[in-house]
Amino acid sequence: MEYPLLPKQMPATIKSVWRKTTILLALIFIIIGLAVTALLAYLDVFTNPWIIALSIYFGITILTTLIAIALIPYRYHFYRFEVTPEDLAFQKGYFFRSITYVPMNRIQHVETEQGPFLRKENLMEIVIHTAATSHRIAGLDMSEALNLREQIIALVKVAKEDV
Repeated sequence: MEYPLLPKQMPATIKSVWRKTTILLALIFIIIGLAVTALLAYLDVFTNPWIIALSIYFGITILTTLIAIALIPYRYHFYRFEVTPEDLAFQKGYFFRSITYVPMNRIQHVETEQGPFLRKENLMEIVIHTAATSHRIAGLDMSEALNLREQIIALVKVAKEDV
């Protein structure tokens, strides 16, 4: 079954945030690998099996980083959302796609978050909490995020009054 694309797409600057996050995560894994390599060399147990294992580790780290960066434009195409008076819809995934609908009367509270990469790009993330879980709309322009937050809160108030 082919999912229809939801109408609202994130700003294109989110791709820069995803790229930076992927590179930072790769650097953390590389530093961990270098620390293990240094520890093994210090303990004088740096033998052929360890060399092979660390080579595989570094190879997988670099390969997954390159694949993740190459797939960012494709990923961007499928991360979308829609707000209606009855519910919020979140679409995510590029290999395994899903659309999640959250009824307005199930929303408990709405938060905005902004990490350093989002702040640098003047973006914000909205987190919608329900009793069961939380859902994120990442990479919204700051003014759009604040307006959307107020809109969701107003729709939740109307939905809770109708119950």
